[in-house]
Amino acid sequence: MKWFFSRQAVTIPTICSWCQQQFAPIEKAQACPGCAYPDTGGKVFLDCQRWQHTKQLLNNQALYRYKTPAMVDFFERYKFQGDYRLRWVFAAAYQKLVRQYPRRQWLYVPIPVDEETFVNRGFNQVVGLCPELRLTHCLRVIQTKGRIKQSHKNRLERLQTPQPFALNATLDLHNKQIVLLDDIYTTGQTLYHAQAVLVAAGARVVRAVTLAR
Repeated sequence: MKWFFSRQAVTIPTICSWCQQQFAPIEKAQACPGCAYPDTGGKVFLDCQRWQHTKQLLNNQALYRYKTPAMVDFFERYKFQGDYRLRWVFAAAYQKLVRQYPRRQWLYVPIPVDEETFVNRGFNQVVGLCPELRLTHCLRVIQTKGRIKQSHKNRLERLQTPQPFALNATLDLHNKQIVLLDDIYTTGQTLYHAQAVLVAAGARVVRAVTLAR
């Protein structure tokens, strides 16, 4: 009855409450303000302490912990097996988090996938999480085929990855505020590579939002 008189739209859950409870939310107040690594008591995580010596921290926000059986299984099925329908499990929550940055003031820039990945998978997993957002596709992957995926690398190999991105088109990014959108924050190397390209093109501030950390 409370909902009936609220005049709110009908919301149909995409998964049952039991499945939803298998995912572990990240408490923002207890996470690293630089990367959203959980359970730091709000202090800067060791990795971010290193990043901040040479870079502007991304102040990444993330919804869920990655290293849980439910989230690992979700990404296996959504990202690697290509079950595109699973985007709806987190699309609403992910977009709500992104919208904390007002669109009239910020550009939403998704991390791109290379051409070979797009052809094989059929979609960009980050774009799939943003069906209602107006995105700015200003980044492209330099190597279109034969790339070793980040998911196939260990930590050291990820950190040693050379710059994979370039500007996709001639865009005026001078003094723009940008939110990078990605699915998982691991070492942060991918996002910081993207940040470097955008800052070199004139962006004033670059932040990040990821589904998992």
